[in-house]
Amino acid sequence: MEFKKPQSPTSSCAKVLMLHGHGQSGQFFRCKTQFLQPSVERILLNSLRKDTTRGPFESVEFYYPSGFLPADPDRTHGESTNMRAWGHGDVEADRIQGLEFSVDHVLRFIETHGPFIGIMGFSTGATVAAIVCSLLEKRKSIGGFSFNINHPPLDFAVSISGFTLDHPTYTPLYSPKIETPILHVIGTLDTMIEESQSLRLRDSCKDPSLYYFLGTHHVPRSDDFLNALALFFEHVYNMNENKEDEWEDLEG
Repeated sequence: MEFKKPQSPTSSCAKVLMLHGHGQSGQFFRCKTQFLQPSVERILLNSLRKDTTRGPFESVEFYYPSGFLPADPDRTHGESTNMRAWGHGDVEADRIQGLEFSVDHVLRFIETHGPFIGIMGFSTGATVAAIVCSLLEKRKSIGGFSFNINHPPLDFAVSISGFTLDHPTYTPLYSPKIETPILHVIGTLDTMIEESQSLRLRDSCKDPSLYYFLGTHHVPRSDDFLNALALFFEHVYNMNENKEDEWEDLEG
C-alpha cells in the first residue's frame, strides 16, 4: 500500500479516522456511514469554530482504512476477500492474534495521512480506536504495542459498541485511564456486544460520555444520535471555556 506525504498541520481540513468492525472493510463502513458525513461535518465545524485555540477549519474529511488481517484466517493464500479484521481471539481471555500488527498499521496510517483530530470506530474498530487514543496519550510502547510516531493525541473518539480487552497484557492501555474524551454509544438491543463490556471501556476513561439508542449492533442514524454528537463535540471544544465559567460560579 502506498501512503501519501503528510499534509501540513495548518491545513484547513479537519480529518476524522473511521474504523470498521470485524468482517467488514473500509469501503463497506464508508457505505454504511455516508449518511452521517454531512451532519457530522456540520456539527463538528460548528464546534471547532467556537474554539479560539484551533483552526480555522473549513471542511471535514473522513478516512476509511481497511483492517490489516483477513476476517477468515483459514482462507486460501491469495484468495481475494473484502472481509477484514483487526485481530483474532477471545476478547475476554486471549491475547488477540495479529492485533499488534493492526494497531501499527493504523498508527502508520495516521502519521502518513494526518494530522487527525478524531476517530470513530464500530465494534472491534471502536476497541482499536481506544487503543490508539491511549498510545497517543502515553507516548510509549505498552501492552505489547510499539509506539514510534510523532502524531499528537486526538481531540476525541466516538466508540460505537466498543469494549475492552481483558487479558492482563492489555491492562497498561486502560490504567492510568484514557484521557481523550470518548463518547460511548450502546445499542440497548445489541446481542453481540454486552452492555457490561462497553461499560468497562467507559469506566477505563477519565472523561467519558454515554449515549444509549434503541437498536441492535449497528451505527445509529437518528436525529437523537446526531444531537448527542453535537453535545459531545460542544463539550470537547468548550472544555476550557466551561471550566472558566464553573470557576466564576464558584467564586460568585
